[in-house]
Amino acid sequence: MKTISKTIQKTMSKSKYVLMAILVAFSVSCSPEDGEDGAIGPAGEDGNANVVSSDWFSIQFDYTNGANDYGYMAIEIPNYQEFVNNGGIAMVYVKQTLGNDHIIRPLPFEDVFDFALANVPTEGVENSLIIFANQSNVIDLETEPGLTFRYVLIPGNSMNKNAKDLTKMSYNEVMNHFGIKQ
Repeated sequence: MKTISKTIQKTMSKSKYVLMAILVAFSVSCSPEDGEDGAIGPAGEDGNANVVSSDWFSIQFDYTNGANDYGYMAIEIPNYQEFVNNGGIAMVYVKQTLGNDHIIRPLPFEDVFDFALANVPTEGVENSLIIFANQSNVIDLETEPGLTFRYVLIPGNSMNKNAKDLTKMSYNEVMNHFGIKQ
């Protein structure tokens, strides 16, 4: 029994020396003077890492029916199907300008004319955001200078679980929330 106890004591004693040697080796080999720090990268934008917004644009229909009371515009967006499948949200706004004043509303919007949005890609236009319009003559909307649109694409990973419901926010609130220039 004494032999086993002495063997354990010798082993523990040797282990302490080995551990001490390893600690000394690490403290000597790691010094702050080794090498230079890399260059500091450019500052990123806060709050809107992957949010994409368009400029204001006029509607240009890709399709109108024979009566010209219905049409749609397809806005091609690369990988839009994947964007939607990953929880991304597309928000589209219509701006009506009357003189120096303007009103900005989200789609869908109903007034003298109706606008809707297809947020789910459909066959034939899988990578497109679709704006639908109904009016007595939709072709007239293409040349209306006081009527413009803008879309904002918000990836699913840009929203946390505690975030406000973006669909209940005004245009200004959404732009401010993501730090987007208006």
